[in-house]
Amino acid sequence: MNFDQLKEQWNKEDGDSVHIPNTIEQLKKSKHPIEKIQKSMKAEFPMQVIAVILIAFFPQQLDFPESQYIIYYTSYAILVVISSYYLFGFYKFYKQTELYTGNTKNSLWKIYHELKLNMERYQSFGFLLLPHFMIALGLEFYNLLEKKGESLGNMSAPYQQALIISVLIGTAAIVTSIVLWTRYIYGRNAKRLENILNEIDE
Repeated sequence: MNFDQLKEQWNKEDGDSVHIPNTIEQLKKSKHPIEKIQKSMKAEFPMQVIAVILIAFFPQQLDFPESQYIIYYTSYAILVVISSYYLFGFYKFYKQTELYTGNTKNSLWKIYHELKLNMERYQSFGFLLLPHFMIALGLEFYNLLEKKGESLGNMSAPYQQALIISVLIGTAAIVTSIVLWTRYIYGRNAKRLENILNEIDE
């Protein structure tokens, strides 16, 4: 094929048939789920801080004897340390989402992976709260028995078994609710980001 034939074939090509990827539009669409994530985080952050503060007043609200304060507040001190670490990471991720401009695929991937990591931290934070609440619940149960003139040692075997089963069921229910809540708050938007990234890859 000579130069004239190549030129003639080139002129016959339809310019409208050239496919231009719409990655820019897809990246712009990603801003929508990120804005929803920011909105959820902005609402949750102060609520979590307030909740951690209010937990400090449980002994007074539940009328714990002062002799039990050392047990409760030792557990609460550990809770505060863990909460501080988590809340700092939560705030740091929120600031990262504010810097996202939606103009590069790499920045979108980074936000997506940070979101998945934050979801894991969110669940872990919820799971780490369980021991503290178990201690608070145990102290409350102990005080109720003491007011009735009873103790854990005097409980019948079937009653003790029922108590253990109730604790296991309650723990499983709380763990399940934490996982479902995380998926409800952040999982849907994470899935949208994943779909956008898959469309861009295609």
